[in-house]
Amino acid sequence: MLKTVLQKIMWTGVFAAATSSLYAVDGVVLIDQSHALAGGITTGDTPGFPVTISQPGSYKLSSNLTVPDANTTAIQIKANNVTLDLNGFSILGPVVCTSSPAVCPAAGQGIGIEADAPPGQPGPRGAKVFNGTVRGMGSTGILMIGVGSSVERMVVDSNAGSGIVVAGSVSDSAITLNGGFGVLAVIVRGCDVTDNHSDGIVVDGSGGVAEGNIASFNGRHGILAPNATVIANTMVRNTNFGVSTTCPSVIANNTIVSNTQGSINQTNLEACAIANNATRP
Repeated sequence: MLKTVLQKIMWTGVFAAATSSLYAVDGVVLIDQSHALAGGITTGDTPGFPVTISQPGSYKLSSNLTVPDANTTAIQIKANNVTLDLNGFSILGPVVCTSSPAVCPAAGQGIGIEADAPPGQPGPRGAKVFNGTVRGMGSTGILMIGVGSSVERMVVDSNAGSGIVVAGSVSDSAITLNGGFGVLAVIVRGCDVTDNHSDGIVVDGSGGVAEGNIASFNGRHGILAPNATVIANTMVRNTNFGVSTTCPSVIANNTIVSNTQGSINQTNLEACAIANNATRP
């Protein structure tokens, strides 16, 4: 009888230790390399990468995550209303891009953080990713197609595909040296978007805002802005235009200097409001 009780106590302690290693005190689910390889982070998460997040809630990295090759995705978000705090850690792949604008190895299939869906279906809504780094992936750094998604305070660097694609907002982030465009989003604020192979910032074609960004040394336009508001940005030495816009748009209070093809390119010249821009060939 005593032996049975001791066994129960022992197994209860082991279970508690395993549980505490997976969950923070406040209920946030912790993810580290060993748990990623073991699986079971949420229902349906098999051992190894990608880590599958299938339940709404708050998740936090407690170590770097390193994927083995350029065709491996690190984290897949499959639920609405997921918050992922990288907690100062990094998601790392093997890709190294060089030069300015970026020259990268041939693209693979691996994505750093993915909240996607099959064609014609909506992606997970309201995903939020912040406070860390995604570097060296074989494809896109961060891809989240569900409306209301957001990226904040991230470094997204040296990925073979584009840096960030988000059906929502990107703010206070550095998107640099990626093999496609830097960032495509509805709202882009306060970002450093430099040395990307293609356009720096692409504002969503349904209309959006680019405000207070630096978009320089990119391989095409600094900012590509169809039917958008582009205010108080700095665009220097992009290979094409500083800003390329489809009217109607507002292009105001920007600094646009030494872009190879010129400062502002307009398509459909009617109804664009262009004012107070400081430009130099």
